[in-house]
Parts: sequence; structure tokens; C-alpha cells
Amino acid sequence: MNETNADLEAEADQAAGEKSSESKLDIFIAELGRLKRIVAGFGLSASDGDDALQDVSIKALKQSGKCQSREDSVRWLIKVTVNRCLMEHRRRRSFHRQAREILKRRAETITNPKRTDEKVINAEELEIVRQSLQKLNDSLLGPVVLRYFCDLNSKEVGEILGLKASTVRSRLREARMILAKRLLERGVGT
Repeated sequence: MNETNADLEAEADQAAGEKSSESKLDIFIAELGRLKRIVAGFGLSASDGDDALQDVSIKALKQSGKCQSREDSVRWLIKVTVNRCLMEHRRRRSFHRQAREILKRRAETITNPKRTDEKVINAEELEIVRQSLQKLNDSLLGPVVLRYFCDLNSKEVGEILGLKASTVRSRLREARMILAKRLLERGVGT
């Protein structure tokens, strides 16, 4: 009954390793909605988004036990997802073209003559917003997606992206100014 400290620590390490392996997958599943919003915010197609999330889940399983707390695990998952989306975004630099193609195909497949003018205007505005987001510099796009698609505050965004909260706020302000100008030039929001 008399166990040494080394034995107790070994048992605790083993239990923590088993728990973190199991909890990492649980955390991924629990945060899947947020991760999907990140993917959508970066403008990835459904199949590219699924591929990105699959890559993130594989990395999460491989990294089991390396993050001590749930908060660290969530932050790590978000960071890996953002980096995976940025990689895809940089590699293609054409998600605005893909979004336009998706809208074009949707319009072609809709044969319902009762489509209202409002739906057409909304689709056009959505396309303009997507194009405007696509033109943002990567250093601005990441904070915008995390802040406005995931509802994270400046401090949380900064922790994920390795920036100061004040830098995040500055980049968000710059991105809002650029987006507002572009949208006004295109007649959205008037």
C-alpha cells in the first residue's frame, strides 16, 4: 500500500496521457462547429473544408497528450485550422473564383421562376463580400475570420495568431476600413 512518489507520478502521467488522447478527440468534436465556421470564413469549398478539417483531426490525434489543458487544446485546434486554411488559401489564391462558380452553378440549377429579386440581390451582395474578403492580405484575413466568424475577442485571437491584442485590434480596424471602402465602391450597404 505504500507507493513511492515516482510510482504515483508514473500512474498520473499514464492516466493523463490516456485522458488527453481521449479528450483531444472529444475537444475536436465539441469544437467542430467553430472549426467549420473558420473554414467557411476562409472561403474554402465544402470538399476543401472537409479535407482541411480531416487534416486537423489527424494532427489532433497525433498530438494527443501534448497540450495540458482544454483551453490549450482548443487554442491549438483553432491555430492548426487557421494555418491549414491559410495554406489552402495561399496555394490557390482563387477562392473568389470558386465562390463565383458556386453561385453561377446554383443560379443555373435553380429552375424556379418564382425566384425573387431580393434573393438575386442577396446572392450578388454575398459574392461581392466574398470577393472583398479574398482580396484582404493574409495578415488581416486571419483576425477577421476569427473575430467575426468565431466570435473570439482580441486577446483570444492574439493568443491563437501569436499577436498582441492591440495588434489584433489594429488589424481588425484596418480590415474593416478596407472592406467598407470596397463594399461602398461596389454599392453594397448604400
